Amino acid sequence: MKFLESKRGSALGLVIMMITLVIIIIVGLLVVGQLSTTADTMDLGTSGNATRTTLFTNTYAGFNLAVIIPIIAAAGAILGIVFTYLGSTK
Repeated sequence: MKFLESKRGSALGLVIMMITLVIIIIVGLLVVGQLSTTADTMDLGTSGNATRTTLFTNTYAGFNLAVIIPIIAAAGAILGIVFTYLGSTK
């Protein structure tokens, strides 16, 4: 397959991967936000409410850290493109 062997095809695949990662993070935030809104309307008792608050606090902290994923993926993509280019020049 000529497309898979070309540098342009590899770069396009990496760009699509980056866009997909960003979309996954955004959709994940929307889903968790909707779940949080729904769960906040429920009275789960003192222990249940504390657990729910802790759960969503930790989930949002995880999404704050998830922002690093596209940055690391972009760095890996750049390194992959550079090594592919350097490896093909003979």
